[in-house]
Parts: sequence; C-alpha cells; structure tokens
Amino acid sequence: MKNYKVLLCVCCLFFANQSFAKTILPSNKTKFVSLFNSKVGDYELVSGDARYCDSGSLMWLDKNNTDLGFRLGSLISFIDLHNGTQTNKVPDFCLVTTKFKYTNIGLTMDLRQDRCDNNSDILDVSRTLNFVSDTQLEYLIKNANVQCKFELKRL
Repeated sequence: MKNYKVLLCVCCLFFANQSFAKTILPSNKTKFVSLFNSKVGDYELVSGDARYCDSGSLMWLDKNNTDLGFRLGSLISFIDLHNGTQTNKVPDFCLVTTKFKYTNIGLTMDLRQDRCDNNSDILDVSRTLNFVSDTQLEYLIKNANVQCKFELKRL
C-alpha cells in the first residue's frame, strides 16, 4: 500500500510540472508576424552586454513589407525574413545561407557564411529572439554566449 501512495505522489508531481511547463511549438512566419505586431513598443535593456544590445524600439523596418525584417534598438536586427532555408552566392564575398525557425514564442535565425573570398569573413552564428512574457523578451547569440533581457517600457 505504501508503494502505491509513493507512486501516486510521484505521478501527481509529474503532471503538475507538465501543466506549468511552457512548451515551445513550431510555428510559421505568418503567425510570427501576428505575434510580433502584438509586442511592438519601446523596450528597456535590463540585463546583458551593451556591446550587443541596447534599449530602443521593437519595430518593423517597413510595416507595409514585413519581409524586410525588424529591429530592436540600434544593435539588433533580423532582415530578409523568409520561411525555411535560403542560400545565395554574393559576388566577391561568400556563399551565404540563412535559415529561419519560427516558434510560438519567437524566432531563431541561423546564418552561415562559407566559401568566402577572404577567410576572415567565414561565419556561423545562431541568433534568437523570444517573447518570454507579455512585457519581456530575450535576445540570444548562441555561439557568443550573449544573453540580453528586455522589459517593455510602461507609459
């Protein structure tokens, strides 16, 4: 009988944790645009490296053409939004591959520059912008261990 009580307690704890866990689900660009539009505003940098992040407006580069991308402050931008993976050869530069992954809380952009004319231009970086709550967002650069947190400014 004692084992059943322990098992019951463990099961209850497991299901309680699952109900509070925030699940990140795949999404698409159209849903991201809608999510983004609900989060546009002025954000204050509350933690992170000022070399990579600064306070400022979260806004579309052109609200009539969201494919152009968006910016947050003056140091963070995601440009040429698209679905999936695109590869382009930039003359006298590199083969540039971008991959966007949209989730129900944000997006990740993987950027790879290889087969470059100049080896110093080779790059492989992953950047993520997540809306962690109604008033908070975070920006991550995976390969550089950069994490910046922002809070929506209240009027």
